[in-house]
Amino acid sequence: MGHSEPPSDVPAAVPLPARKLKTLAARLQGAGILVLAASFGAAWWQPKEFFHSWLFSFFFFFSLCSGALFWVMLHYVTNAGWGVVVRRQAENVASLFPWVALLFLPILWDAFWGHHLYAWTSPSLARDPALLAKSAYLNLPFFALRALFFFAFWSLAAHFFWNGSRLQDSDRDPWRTVRMQKLSYALIVVYGACMTFAAIDWLMGLDFRWGSTLWGGFVFVAAAGASLALWILIILWLRQRRYLPQVNEEHLHLMGKLLFAFTALWGYFAFSQYMLIWYANIPEETYFFIRRNFGSWNWFAIGLVLGRFFVPFLLLLPQATKRNPRTLALVAGWVLGMQAVELYWLILPGVFEKAVAIGLLEVAVWSGMGCLMAGAFLRRLLSCELYPLHDPRLRESVEVIS
Repeated sequence: MGHSEPPSDVPAAVPLPARKLKTLAARLQGAGILVLAASFGAAWWQPKEFFHSWLFSFFFFFSLCSGALFWVMLHYVTNAGWGVVVRRQAENVASLFPWVALLFLPILWDAFWGHHLYAWTSPSLARDPALLAKSAYLNLPFFALRALFFFAFWSLAAHFFWNGSRLQDSDRDPWRTVRMQKLSYALIVVYGACMTFAAIDWLMGLDFRWGSTLWGGFVFVAAAGASLALWILIILWLRQRRYLPQVNEEHLHLMGKLLFAFTALWGYFAFSQYMLIWYANIPEETYFFIRRNFGSWNWFAIGLVLGRFFVPFLLLLPQATKRNPRTLALVAGWVLGMQAVELYWLILPGVFEKAVAIGLLEVAVWSGMGCLMAGAFLRRLLSCELYPLHDPRLRESVEVIS
């Protein structure tokens, strides 16, 4: 970490235990690599389940990083001064995109050679009429080029905001904030397009015959809500240990209101998508939900609706919940868990068609990726200050009143 000092009227942060966190990061990443390497053995015995489990875990952590990048850009686009003291942790999460890109490689390998995830990649379906009608978009070279562009854009954009904010800690140049704000207007538009097509490629592409015009927004809202929940948990963890005394009840209240808003927005997108498909009653669309309303998947879907929308919506309604660190942490942790439940409901019916099943392989892959990403985040946490020390809106953030 740097040695710059905050303005005299801003409470100083308590230094992080660097040696302890470095050791923890190394152990986490070592454990993650070992678990993921061991799980690759299942690719020989249960390739279909392995690659679906890998996609599920990959998209969970991808959604956290992509959502974090959205929150960083949104703060610049809206010139939101209140979030300056908490923004750095969203920047840290977003900067982990190179790790996410690395985790995408097995998915890319399967698309070219395995064909266990995406049926449209199989040579046996090359003459399928439905696939031929979409072949200009659904072809492997274009699929790979899109993924390369997505990760290049996300990685460079995330590094631009993280590095610019970090450099401002030492050179105190207020124009860095202005430059990042100006560029964020264009970047957030490109981000929206990338997020939409990534959702189509990696999730909707699991069944090339099915389609939804609301899919991009539905997946984006879920990712933004989940990453906000993670962001809240990180801030509360640092605040509880007195590493971020600048964060007060007003910051928690504002972040809680955003979590409430995106919970409601998720409900709107989920209901709209279901209602439109149910009302149109087109067989090519309805079987997506029929497949997930069969047997124990039906109860799983009902639990998803209750848990992803009604529970956090009702809990976040009172102002007291959003201002109380314990209850806010409880709701944020719940939302983060429901993001995993939702992705499981979207992806794993391709393997477990008759009933919900959670095997050791799914747990192992998710845990391995979690350890790997957690270690990477701790390293990033130690590489910069905990908040932007010399952002021109720092005082506004510290003195915020919601």
